[in-house]
Amino acid sequence: MIPNNNQEVLSMLAEKLRKKNRGRNMVLLCAVAVGIVTLTLIFGTSAGKIQAEYTKAVRRAGSTASAVLENATEDQYRQICSLSYIKNAGKRVRAGRAESGEKKLGEISLLDQSAWEKIIRPAYTDLQGHYPKEKQEIMVSVKMLEDLGITEPTAGMKIQLTVVTGWQEKKEELFYLSGWYTSYTDSGAKAQQGYISEKKAAEWGIISEKNSEILICPSDRMSREEAEEQLYKDVKRTDTGQRITVTDPAFLTAVDQLTGSYEMAVLGVILILGGVWFLIHNILEISMIGDIRQFGLLYTIGTTKKQLRKICHRQMAGCMLVGSGLGVVFSVLLLFFGIPGLLGQEYLREYGGTKEFSVFRPESLIAAVGFTLLIIEAAIQKNMNRMIRLSCIESMHYTGKQNRSRKRRSTERQNKRNRRKISAELPLLAWRNVTRQRAGFVLTVLSLFLGVETLLCTVVVTGGSDATNIYMQKPDFILAGDFCEEAKEGIRSEPDEEALDPLVTDANTADLLWNNKTDDFAPDFAPISESVRKKILALKGVDRDRSECTEGAYMNAVISETGWSPFSDEYFRVSAESSDEGEEETDVEKSDTEMEHSGFPETVHILSEKEMDSLKEYAEEKNLSVDMASVEDGSGVLIYQEYGFTPEQKKMTAEVKGEPVSFCSPGSEYDKESAEVFTLNGYLDGRAKDFPELKLGWHGENMLFFLVSEKGFERLGIEKETFYMEVNVKAGQEQEVKSEIRTILTEENQRRTDQGENGILLLCRSDLLKRMSDRIHGNQMILGSIGMMLLFAGLTNYFNVMIMGRYSSKQELDVMESIGMTKKQKRKMFFWEGNWYFLLVEVLVLTVGTGILWLVRIYMEKQATYFRFQYPAGWLAGISLGMLGILASSCCSFRRGEKVLCTQ
Repeated sequence: MIPNNNQEVLSMLAEKLRKKNRGRNMVLLCAVAVGIVTLTLIFGTSAGKIQAEYTKAVRRAGSTASAVLENATEDQYRQICSLSYIKNAGKRVRAGRAESGEKKLGEISLLDQSAWEKIIRPAYTDLQGHYPKEKQEIMVSVKMLEDLGITEPTAGMKIQLTVVTGWQEKKEELFYLSGWYTSYTDSGAKAQQGYISEKKAAEWGIISEKNSEILICPSDRMSREEAEEQLYKDVKRTDTGQRITVTDPAFLTAVDQLTGSYEMAVLGVILILGGVWFLIHNILEISMIGDIRQFGLLYTIGTTKKQLRKICHRQMAGCMLVGSGLGVVFSVLLLFFGIPGLLGQEYLREYGGTKEFSVFRPESLIAAVGFTLLIIEAAIQKNMNRMIRLSCIESMHYTGKQNRSRKRRSTERQNKRNRRKISAELPLLAWRNVTRQRAGFVLTVLSLFLGVETLLCTVVVTGGSDATNIYMQKPDFILAGDFCEEAKEGIRSEPDEEALDPLVTDANTADLLWNNKTDDFAPDFAPISESVRKKILALKGVDRDRSECTEGAYMNAVISETGWSPFSDEYFRVSAESSDEGEEETDVEKSDTEMEHSGFPETVHILSEKEMDSLKEYAEEKNLSVDMASVEDGSGVLIYQEYGFTPEQKKMTAEVKGEPVSFCSPGSEYDKESAEVFTLNGYLDGRAKDFPELKLGWHGENMLFFLVSEKGFERLGIEKETFYMEVNVKAGQEQEVKSEIRTILTEENQRRTDQGENGILLLCRSDLLKRMSDRIHGNQMILGSIGMMLLFAGLTNYFNVMIMGRYSSKQELDVMESIGMTKKQKRKMFFWEGNWYFLLVEVLVLTVGTGILWLVRIYMEKQATYFRFQYPAGWLAGISLGMLGILASSCCSFRRGEKVLCTQ
């Protein structure tokens, strides 16, 4: 057989086929554009939201680091930098505190080049000038300049500061401003930062291991637990008490807020790519049946496979190029101009807006175009391979139907079929039409189901993981004690209302009880007095059944030396049996039975029934070495801490079980004879993953909580104090209750101010939602755009199945019309063809799909404590109505397209 290489003939055949398949090519053009826009918009928007959350978290924290090694050496620095899972690391030396007169401005530090450029610099915007190089140069934040009364800074201007270093040593320094920047850290949550040069730090003599710490950025995919375990394993520490403090990376947290985890994100990517593959593949799979008949004849008369591929490529080249071009244009417009403005202005308004923010990624767009064209090429190759396996006769009569042996119908069944009415025959005829190619039918149904289920899963995951749920899970009002004035300087002493837990602090319990006038503890002071508590709970509109009060007392804990052993320093304890101030005992004189009391009062927390049950379940699930039975019967006590023990200290916590614990009132002497003795049943790490929620009020690494039951607290023989309240109100009465609570607290706080006592803080959920309205609105628009794009892609897939199904059955329509089928009957048949797809997809979604959503719920609730599941009934109704609308419009448009469709 001599191949025909006539290029003009190939071009002519391609042009003829292009005109003949004009309808199919137009649908394919739109599908290519939709596929590219779907991929780029969904991935671009998702990446933009993750980037926005990451940027926000970094700017709030003032650093990209998620781990810190304290008291670090140069050898440890080099060791950390050599670890494969460490992205960046830098060294910081804390110099001291900057003051101006009586005003405390912030902290002064020294950074090496890596710490500044890769870890600290990304958290700032509007940087002017440069990092200090000369001895008297300094760089500070705009907030610090404003505190100094400077609103228009200039490079080189003089700044007079008092720097407190070491043991309260004050240095009067005249600095020259080398640069300034905008910082987004909350002054009430974290001190403002100023930076000096290495020359100045050397002059002060502060560069030492005691003042040095290494800022570490582990891999974005490592959780806090994984990074902490690996760092403790790989870094050789100077002693067992040297701690590595680790938090979850900002990027990982951002991914979790969108998808729940990296694994769920990868699954989402696979499903979305699969949906786009089905979207384009279905069009070619259904519509190329006629092409196979034509190409089979051409192949029989000598046209080569290569020439057939050229003909197919040439007839589709136009729709591929135009569709790709439209997809690229729309993608660029949306990702380069639309999304950044949306995310920046609505989502990051308080954190620098759109500055340094972009979601457009050329590589993602190129990948989307390449993936779409690859799908078309794969479909062409598949049909070419199918065609060359057919004979000439088989090609001429090819309909896509697989040859199957037919069973003989029984006479009774045949008679029933003959007696069947035409109206009942049409649904069955439509069923035979859509199932004549079973593999293609199953693939089409699965593709439609996959598209719908991907949309519903996306809505469930993104909606349930939305940070808005953090605010909605909070009570209407939170009341907690305020800290003394001294504690508010340079530490986290203001509530972080955007966080899931707003009451995390660097302060200690004594800062809540310190009297600002007497400079001493107020032993009988309660953060929330009994009178305030009664007044608030008695307000009309307060839902007492849903309101909670945390009770207990502030006392000095007295524990054996062994019981205190997990703590590497003496921050939490002093000797309880040594009466002479300044007296020290040698190691020989000490014994394991010597009792030591806490250096300041700690919280004795009464566990509620709900907290007790959750702790018992948690201890059993994690196989913890704690005796919950003795805690419940009042003889035992648990120590809750967020200190962050080293691996060696964690081992010690398992060895202290059974040590004696007693309590004494703040300011009083410990009476060993009369004190009630409890049994220490172990330590609990409040930072552990899946740790149950306890209503503790203020808490942090510098606070300890002694957890006892109601029976255990009764043994102490003291009155309960209230230190935390969550108040919920009845629907529609929040504003009235808020006004009355504020009136009560205004009067109470004024009384306390006059007496030097600390006041009461009030957090209102409605105020938070109002302040966060821009972020919530932006977040809803982002997630809504992802859902709408998936919805549009799913409806487009269904539309293509309907149109291509009609397009591929022109020959059959001619035959049925020739034997008397009316236009009305043809419309009904087309309706039932589309309806079979619709009904099967709905059944799958309501059965298998609901099960999948339930599994997603279980998984997500384990990943995010604030996840809130809501069945996407509205989205399911929307896509169902959309499919029915396409079905109806397709049947109504039959009359306009009938003449074309029925023409041979």
